Amino acid sequence: MEQLFREHFGTLIATLITGFGGWFFGRKKAAAEVEASQIENAEKLLEFYKNLADDLGKRLENAIKEFNDAKKIISELEEKVEDLTTELRKYKQLNGKLQ
Repeated sequence: MEQLFREHFGTLIATLITGFGGWFFGRKKAAAEVEASQIENAEKLLEFYKNLADDLGKRLENAIKEFNDAKKIISELEEKVEDLTTELRKYKQLNGKLQ
């Protein structure tokens, strides 16, 4: 067992040193990659919300237009009802049904 340990001791030390060196020098790169990824995700999220706000703005404009059109139609129908009511009163007066 001791002979096996002696034979591979140099390999073990080299592996540990290489691992530590990789971690030590790679941590700045890893941190920079994480930060770049976070910035990229924030940009994508910002673009998503911008598109969402633009879409909602267009929908609101369409809803306002439809509402104004509906108000116009309602107003026209109210006028027609008023005219028909007036005309009905006249017919009733001619027939003597109203006093």
